[in-house]
Amino acid sequence: MPNNTPLSIKQRYALLRTCAWAGPIFLAGYVLSWGVMGMNIPPLPAGIDVNALHAHYLEHSYRLRGAFVLSVFFIPFYFAFSSAVSRVMQRIEGADGPMAIVEQLGGATTTVVGMVAGICWLTAAYRVSEFTPAQVRGLHDFGWLFFDTTYMVTGLQMLAMSNVFLRDPRSEPLIPRWLSWYAIFVVLAFLPLSLMPFFYEGAFTWAGTFCYWVSLGSWFVWLTLLSWYMFVAINRLEEEERTSQT
Repeated sequence: MPNNTPLSIKQRYALLRTCAWAGPIFLAGYVLSWGVMGMNIPPLPAGIDVNALHAHYLEHSYRLRGAFVLSVFFIPFYFAFSSAVSRVMQRIEGADGPMAIVEQLGGATTTVVGMVAGICWLTAAYRVSEFTPAQVRGLHDFGWLFFDTTYMVTGLQMLAMSNVFLRDPRSEPLIPRWLSWYAIFVVLAFLPLSLMPFFYEGAFTWAGTFCYWVSLGSWFVWLTLLSWYMFVAINRLEEEERTSQT
């Protein structure tokens, strides 16, 4: 017979914090695997010679395989973190609000984007000795174009968060309003990523000043800040609930 006893406040918030910890785990794991091991800080330029690109994958084949295997391992932690964000959003907009659903679906889709891109780079490294330079370039380019030009799945997630957090009626919002405005700035900084397919050199390539350091860099800063404030918000929600029951 199933046990229908509801979880205690302590148990519920322990589970919420567990999901919130997925944010820092994703950040640390992904930066180390995709970024450091995958040699993507900064990435190879889009205009790299096709033979030089092939030589890069051939020389670092095992390192890149390990990097992208680990990257697709860590990416799903972002989805778990997004589920914690959606629960906090529900406490502001209510259980029937649509924005928490948009946010969680955005987290799930962002996870898929990262996994598909990672598998493309992994495939390029897996049989690089059998691939022609053109085939390696095709996989490498597809990975980056898929990774960056699908930015709006993450953008809608961030706009949904900002919409709710900016409407928090508390005198001191659960998530600072400045962080929501910063999230909107990041989404605007994503927009030039749509120019990426038209450039092979310069600021609007995936390794360029704007599309890499501004667009992608500002997103990592935002996620780092949000991860911290999520724990602050969860602590406050638990305190509010305990106070309301006394």
